[in-house]
Order: sequence, then structure tokens, then C-alpha cells
Amino acid sequence: MTQVRSIKKNLINAISAVFGFFIIIVFTFVDVSVDNWVQEQFELEIQEQAGQFKTITNIQAFADAISSDKDYAYYQIWKNDDVIYRSASLRDYPNINLLHKKLPLNSYQIVDITLPNREVGKAFLYSYLAKPKDQKPTPIYLTIYASTTGLDKVTGILDILLIGSFLLSMIIMRVVARAIVNKGLNPLVNLNDQIKLFNYQKQQRQNHSFTFEENTPSYIEVDLIRNELNNFLETNRKMVDNEKRITSDIAHEIKTPIAEIITLTEVHQRFPDDERLAKTFTSDILQISNRMKVIVENLLLLQRTSHSLAIYKEPIEITTLLNSVIHDLSFKYDDIKQRVVLNNTLQQPIIADAFCLKTIITNLLDNALFYSVPSSAINIVINDDDAQNVVFTITNTSPINYSETEVNKLVQPLFQHDDSRSNNDRYGLGLSIVDNICKINEYELSINQLTNGEFQVLVRVPKKNCRE
Repeated sequence: MTQVRSIKKNLINAISAVFGFFIIIVFTFVDVSVDNWVQEQFELEIQEQAGQFKTITNIQAFADAISSDKDYAYYQIWKNDDVIYRSASLRDYPNINLLHKKLPLNSYQIVDITLPNREVGKAFLYSYLAKPKDQKPTPIYLTIYASTTGLDKVTGILDILLIGSFLLSMIIMRVVARAIVNKGLNPLVNLNDQIKLFNYQKQQRQNHSFTFEENTPSYIEVDLIRNELNNFLETNRKMVDNEKRITSDIAHEIKTPIAEIITLTEVHQRFPDDERLAKTFTSDILQISNRMKVIVENLLLLQRTSHSLAIYKEPIEITTLLNSVIHDLSFKYDDIKQRVVLNNTLQQPIIADAFCLKTIITNLLDNALFYSVPSSAINIVINDDDAQNVVFTITNTSPINYSETEVNKLVQPLFQHDDSRSNNDRYGLGLSIVDNICKINEYELSINQLTNGEFQVLVRVPKKNCRE
């Protein structure tokens, strides 16, 4: 089962995630910076306290110089390897000595340690050169243990505050994102409401196009959707109207021969002994049936070329193909060989589907012969108009002056200039079949009536389609 997704939720989650990522980065930077600053202040304080010892010149006066042991958690002083002073806080731990390292003079080191009372802390190791009066300068080593419990509490509180601020920021950000997305999607909600209203109006036969009310704000994105909806509706309406017209025309074309067959049969039944009817009855029925067969075959070919058509390209000698078409049409036009004038400038065969190309030329030449002035010439020109196309041009002298609208409708199935459909041999399917075949093969079909009255049809075959 396909999971249904929500654009609204996706936008809210995306906005929250993006801003949350940046907030995490900022808060992490602040947290690390504050922790480092607090740590540096703690270490500076220890260094300042340790620096007081450098002002003492009499080693024996350490106890007197320090007013209270509470300023330091634990400390111990060495002269070389001899302990010369221990803080009062170490009296409870007589067997414990603080960390002692012989560092270079006037240098210090800070390390993490565990205090004698099991608390976590830091050790400040310091060495300097004491210069008592009238005495030889002596190296002194100092170790101070300071508890970081209070420091950890401060940083912990800061971490809690930052985490709380982050969560609050995310909640506020999600609320703001939801409000922004809801406001941003309001035009789409309004569009959906308009579509519902349009569907209702269409059911009531009140509207045939999609429009907004005058006071509705205009948005580029929504206007694009609206325009596409209108284009779809217009295309769909034209398709429905065209289908209705085609259905009506098909019914008319089929109805006429059926009515003729029924009429002939009824007359023959009523007058079975009439030799005039009996003599032509069979041939009349066969002629009408063949006409129906042609209509059905053309309709099937139109349907076949409207969807899919297997294309097999092969080298075709155009002169040979045209001679074959002329031979096939000679039973309809006795003077076809005299009327058709071919001007072929191609120097090599064309690569195309033989059935498609022959169907196109057959229908175009048949129309040109039928709808031209009797005994007039039909000019067929085949050449390269440029480096891109091979052009087939069929020109005939037409006794009919078509309007631009009628010329555009010529490719519609079952369209005929003669509304009465008085000619039983023409069904208005030839150019529709040609148009479908051209679309499938990516050929360009152009139909025009020139100013001098000549009717001209061009088929441009891209040379890229003329390669194996």
C-alpha cells in the first residue's frame, strides 16, 4: 500500500530540521565557549593564588604568610625532595602526599586528579626559584589540589539552561514554521475550494472554464496551475466535442450503406419477380458492402495509427515507391501517369518505414488527384531543403477555395468540405491517417492553400530519422 505523504508536514519538518541544525551548532559553540571560559577562569584563579608564594622569601614563613587554609583545598610545598609545608587540610590524611614533579623552573602544569576526599579536581604543579635574604637561591616545588565540584555544578547548570533553551527554541520554531507553512499553503487551499466550486458549477451547467473571483489574490504558482487546468479543460472539451463529432459521422457513414442494403432488400422481397431488380441486386449489395468494408478498414487504420505502430526502417528508393503508388491508383485514375510530374533531386535512398511512407504518399496523391481540376498536373517535388530535412511537396490546382479554419480542420477524422457528403467514395479519413503516421514518425506535416489557388502539402522528414 502506497504511503500517503503530506506536503505540509514535510515543509514543517524540513524548516524545523534546517533551523534546528543551525541552532544546535550555535548552542554547541556557546556551550563549548562558556565551558572553556569557566575552565580558564578556574585555572587563572589557581595560578594567581600560587603566585602569592613567589613573594615569600623566607621558606619558614609560609605558614605565617597564608592567613587561612580555606583559600586552598590542599597544597604541599617541597624544597627539592623535602616537604617543608603541608596544608592544614592534609592533617586528616597524614599518609598521603600530593603529586610531586620536578618541573623546569618557572613553569607549571595542570592535571586532572582525585582529591584525598575522593572528589574530582585538578592539580596545579608549579616550580620557581626562591631567593631568601642572605641565603642561596633555592628551587621550590608547589602542588595545589583544588576541587572542581563547584565548577562542574556551574557548567552543569549552564548545560541544562542551554538544553532547555534549545528545546524551547525548537518548540517556538515549530510553531512559527507551522504558522508560516499554513499561511503559505492558503492559496492552494483556496485553489482546491475553487475547484470544488467549479465542479459544482459544471454539474449545474453554469461554467465551462476555471476562473477565480475578482477579490482573490493572485500568485504566480497558483496562476500556473490555474492556466494548466484551463488548458486541460479546453483540450478535454475539444477532445469530447471531436469524439462526439466523430461518433456522429461514423454513425452517418455506416448508417447510409446499411439503409441502402435494407431498402434494396425490402424492394426485392416485395417485387421478387422483377427482373430489373433481380439482375442488379447482387452487384448492388456487393458494391455497398465493399464501401462499408473500405470505411471500416480506414477507421481501423486510423485507430491503429492513433496509438502505436510498429516501425521498421529500411532503405527505400523513392522513385520505385512512387511508381508502385501510381500503379495502385491507376484503376481509379486512367490518366494518372500523364498527370503526375515528379522532380526528385535525392541522390540516395531514404531510410524510412515502407508502410508508413507508402501510406502517406498514397493518401496525399489520391487526394490531390481527386480534388484537383480535371486533367491538371500534380507536381511532386522531393529534395533537401537544408541539411536537416528531406521534403516531399505535392501541389495540385484546386477548384475549391478553403478558408484558414477549413484548412486546419482537414486533418480531423471524417471532416469533409462537402457537408452533405454527397460523394460516397470519400470519407474524410485520408489526411487524418497521414497526420497520425507523421506524428508517430516525427515527421512535420504542413497543409496550405497558396494565393494562386494551388493546394500544397509538405512532409518534412528529419534526416536524423533517415539513418539506420
